[in-house]
Amino acid sequence: MVQEYGMVIGQADPSFFDFNIVDRSYRPIAYEYVEVEVEEPQADGAMRKLQVLGQVKQITSSHPFYDQRTTPGAAWKQRELGVGEEMIQIIATVKILGYLHEEGGRNEVRRPRSPPMPGTPVYRASDELLQRLFSLDERELPLDVGHLLHRESISVPISGKELHRHTAILAMTRYGKSYFAGRIMEQLLRQGASLLVIDAHGDYANMVQDPEGHLHAEFWDKVTVFRPAAAEGFEGNHVKSLQLSISACSQNELCALAGIDGSLQKIRLRNAMKKVRAKNKFFTLDDLIAELEESLEEAEEGEEDQAEGKGKKKVSTQEKTRIAGVIDRLKDLNDREIFTEGDINVAEFFKPMALSDIFLSGLQDSVQDVLVGMILRRVFYAKYRREPWARLPIFVFVEEAHRFAAPPDEGGGKFSRDILARIAAEGAKFGVFLTVISQRPRRIDPDILSNCSNLAILRVVNSQDQRTIQAASESFSEDLLGDLPALEQGEAVLVGPFVPVPVMIRTAERETKHGGRTPDIYRLLKDARDQAEIQRERDKEKLH
Repeated sequence: MVQEYGMVIGQADPSFFDFNIVDRSYRPIAYEYVEVEVEEPQADGAMRKLQVLGQVKQITSSHPFYDQRTTPGAAWKQRELGVGEEMIQIIATVKILGYLHEEGGRNEVRRPRSPPMPGTPVYRASDELLQRLFSLDERELPLDVGHLLHRESISVPISGKELHRHTAILAMTRYGKSYFAGRIMEQLLRQGASLLVIDAHGDYANMVQDPEGHLHAEFWDKVTVFRPAAAEGFEGNHVKSLQLSISACSQNELCALAGIDGSLQKIRLRNAMKKVRAKNKFFTLDDLIAELEESLEEAEEGEEDQAEGKGKKKVSTQEKTRIAGVIDRLKDLNDREIFTEGDINVAEFFKPMALSDIFLSGLQDSVQDVLVGMILRRVFYAKYRREPWARLPIFVFVEEAHRFAAPPDEGGGKFSRDILARIAAEGAKFGVFLTVISQRPRRIDPDILSNCSNLAILRVVNSQDQRTIQAASESFSEDLLGDLPALEQGEAVLVGPFVPVPVMIRTAERETKHGGRTPDIYRLLKDARDQAEIQRERDKEKLH
């Protein structure tokens, strides 16, 4: 039988109420769930009894003899006299979440329009009621991401179906946002989803392994890492070269990569690109350099002809310098091995039950910006044009999203931001579902963040970040905002259509290897001391 905590006291409304604790030895903790009966008037005048669920948001204790006016001496005297502990009062403040309403075979949560009456008993919410609340039908594509913060037996799935409304996973560094995102990816793979992960630091590149580093029995063949040649070294049977052709690159993107800023140099480059594209639709960087070198040779020959009086137009020294400058920049770019002769097959990203990891670790921010813009633009347009091989929906996860989704004037991606904004605004209707992951919510473009209806917020202390989160979602109330600094690592507040009510959870254990772990400083420094001691002994032997 469910035990009574206490009874409603004071002034209550349909959103909040207070209750006193009858037994100090049996009292709720913060964020515990309670249930209370509310009578709701019906249209025919009858009263309907509802079992309403609430969450304890605050607990306070007081004693009439120990208030702020009590001096230390008086307090000690009262303790010696044994002034009645029975006069201690513990009050809990509860936020009303709602009651379960079944319609069309589905449970939904509705808010009561009447408050609980003073004196109404308040009980600890039963496990059965909570599990009914958070259970999802199979058609909702339930993704098991964790359990209730103080009830490990109550699993809390999120609705994979509702991820089409886009999602933001936000937290301070090292509080578990990438770990949580990886858990969602594992669950989506089980549902047969196609995932594309923009992986700025290689956090998800080892998802073919279990946490101990062995090949995972289920996911070993479902993850492919696409690595640009210029990225940090990373090897494995699941690693492929990221083939990107320069012919798919716009003039502005190429100028950004090569560091070509002058307007006249850009004109020279644009003209050269037109010429090589007319000769070969799939041209290489070498083709472009050869075209510019040919232009430079013609300019030098023209200068010689002018000197011999043949009447050809003389090309200025500045113009030759400009062409030579463009050639030098393109040769430097060629040496960085960003582009290849072949081109990526975007259809690979749409394989069912597969995760494609775009491994960007070690690349400059400006290079990451262009590559992400190129890849996402091609993915979006494949869906936009309804290519037959792009029939399946695709879930796009963007790690370190503030690098790519911030407004350009705030240091964001010049090329990736625009396509991310379009995906956030239009992607859902074409089957491109976005999840942004960041520790700097205030640096994500408001147009992108406001289109993320689902929020998974782990610990956030910065007041600017908190206000940014609140502005992005009308469901994120002031009391939820106050909960964020108290969250421990791995604890999250989930808000939005992917959960029936705002809920605080602890993330479930990952089944695959997590790549975003904090370095073990103690072990690393111990190794450093051992190495230094070994070297010291060697140096000592040389002296003798």
